[in-house]
Amino acid sequence: MANSSCSLSNESVEIAVKILLILEFGLGLTSNAVALWIFYFRLKVWKPHAVYLLNMVIADILLNICLLFRLVLAFRHTILDTWDYRNQLCLVILFALSLSQAVSIAFLTTVALDRYFRVVYPTTRTSSLTSRNARVIACMVWLLALGLTVEILFVPQSKNCTECHSFHLQGKADFHSVWHVTFFFLKFLVPFGLILFCTVGIIKKLKKSPGDLRKQPKLQKAMLLVIAVVVVFGVCFLPSVLSGMLVYILQSFESCASFHFAENVFEVSICWTYLNSAMDPIVYCFSSPTFRRSYRKIFNSLRLRRNEEEPQSFDISKDSET
Repeated sequence: MANSSCSLSNESVEIAVKILLILEFGLGLTSNAVALWIFYFRLKVWKPHAVYLLNMVIADILLNICLLFRLVLAFRHTILDTWDYRNQLCLVILFALSLSQAVSIAFLTTVALDRYFRVVYPTTRTSSLTSRNARVIACMVWLLALGLTVEILFVPQSKNCTECHSFHLQGKADFHSVWHVTFFFLKFLVPFGLILFCTVGIIKKLKKSPGDLRKQPKLQKAMLLVIAVVVVFGVCFLPSVLSGMLVYILQSFESCASFHFAENVFEVSICWTYLNSAMDPIVYCFSSPTFRRSYRKIFNSLRLRRNEEEPQSFDISKDSET
C-alpha cells in the first residue's frame, strides 16, 4: 500500500477524541440512567417495543461503562503504559464496545420493524407478538451479536502497541482485519437499509389511509417514532461509514496528505458513533407518553428549583446593600 509510510499521529485529533469521549460518557450515562429509572419505576405496560427499548438501554449503559475505560487508555497513564496486560484490556474494551453498539443498532432496527409490521400488516402474526415473544427475540439478538463480535478477543496485538484503536488501517490483510472491516460496514448499512425500508413503508401506508393524519394518532406516532430512529441512526453512524469508505478508496492513491486527512476524520467519526447512547432517549420519548411525561416532570422540577434559588440570591444582595 502506498500509504504505509504515512505518519498518522495527530495531537489535535487525539485531543478531539478525548473531549468527545468525555462528553459522550457524561451525556450517555446521565440520559440512560434516567431512562432506566423510568423503565423500572414509571412504565406500567410492557409491550414488545418496550422490551426492545429496555435492552437498548442496557446495551447503551454497557457502552458508557466501556467508554470510561476507553478514556483511561486514551489518556495513557504511566501505570498502564508499563502494564503487561494493557493489550488484553484493550481487546476486552473493544469487544464490549463493539458488542454493545451492535446490540443497540439491532434493537433500533427491531423497533422500526415492529412499528412497520403493526402499521402495514396489522393482521399478521408478526404484528401480534407478545412481550414474552419479544424477550425471546431479545435473547437471540444478544447471542447473535455476541457470536459476530467475539472474534475481536482473538485479534493478535503488537507487543509494542501503545494505542487502543478499533482499526489499524495500515496493517496486513488477514482474516481478522478483513472480517472486522466487513462487519463494521455491514452492521451499519444493513440495519440502515431496513430502517429506511420501514420508514418508506409506513409513509406509503399513511398516504393510502383515508382521512386526516391528525385523526389517526397511532399511525402518526408510529411514523414519528421511525423518523426518530432514522435521525438518530443517520446522525451517529453515517459519518463513520462515509469516512471509512473514503479511507479505503484513498488507499490506492499516492497522496499521503489526503490519506492522512481521511484517516483522522475516520478516527474522530468512530468515536462520534458512541453518541448514539446519548441520543437514543429521543427514540424513547417518541415510543411512549410515559417517557415524555417523566422527562417533562424532571425538566420542570429542575427549572423550578433554579427559579427558587434565584430569588434567594437577590434577597441576599438586597440585605447586603441595607
